[in-house]
Amino acid sequence: MAAVEPHDPYAVTAQGRAPVRPTSNRRWQVVTLGAACALPSLTSVAVGSAVQHFDPDGRVPAILHLVVTLAVVIPALFPSVHALRPSAPRWCRLLAPALMALGLAATHGLALLLPFRPGLLSALVFALPSFALAGAVVLRSRTALLAAVGTLLGVSVLAFPLRAMQREVGVQDLMRGAGIPSRSLLRPVLSADVQVTGISGDGHRAVFVLSDQADLANTGGIGDGFDKAAVETVSPGYSDPCGHSLLSADGENLTTGPFSPCLPEPGGLWSDGANRYVLQRDGLTITLAAAGGELSTLNGGGEVRQAVLATHPATEPELRPLEGWFPSSWPGFLLL
Repeated sequence: MAAVEPHDPYAVTAQGRAPVRPTSNRRWQVVTLGAACALPSLTSVAVGSAVQHFDPDGRVPAILHLVVTLAVVIPALFPSVHALRPSAPRWCRLLAPALMALGLAATHGLALLLPFRPGLLSALVFALPSFALAGAVVLRSRTALLAAVGTLLGVSVLAFPLRAMQREVGVQDLMRGAGIPSRSLLRPVLSADVQVTGISGDGHRAVFVLSDQADLANTGGIGDGFDKAAVETVSPGYSDPCGHSLLSADGENLTTGPFSPCLPEPGGLWSDGANRYVLQRDGLTITLAAAGGELSTLNGGGEVRQAVLATHPATEPELRPLEGWFPSSWPGFLLL
């Protein structure tokens, strides 16, 4: 009597049908491959954004940016190859780095239209090209290819309204983090010889710290040496310019002192003839004060008066250097 063979679910039947084997989850492949390619892209644009914010003069070498990107690319290659194996076993080792390079190129191209911000919305938008390319490579269908092309074009078109929205969100995040109640108070005195190195508020007024550009270059940055050249305060309403004490810069410290003598000048300006100016305009009282002739750095020949009179509501590009790189509120974290 012949022995009974055990049942084999993968055995070929009498009709010659192929064995039934479990199929891989294509969606999981797309997610894994997209995430593996998006991580180096996000890291690269995030590092570039941080370097541009913290080192606008370009003192940080570009090789550092490249090393950080490669440090993320190399480990990300392993899950990329693993995700590609079921779809393209012969070419997965070549497709993975090629797809990663395309993702990097797409995100850096997008960064020219929409500067990266360290928030959730930026992370999602800048990751989309990598996931779109991953879907086209894994699914390999006409629909997937059209979806990838449509995604890339759509993200490029949406970059312009997103950029405008994020700029406004950045300004609101700056005001919220600094305690400034109204955008009308954002009127720093701007000059090529000084840099606004601090901004704060108390829920009623805005305070700007101005530092001498040459002093910053000589001392190596903010916080080293005598970096506070002047202090500007912007308050709502008009008050007696001679009847209150003023914040003033004194080297590394901020001091409070009286404003005297008080002499009126044309254009709604009061001054002591040396280091303190008060301008009343547009329903605001704008005070600029320093110690020891520091205000002479504002316009090279002591032309501080012209700089104060030229003050205007700050535009978004003028406020951008004052914004922190990290969001300071939940709306900023979600929308930047």
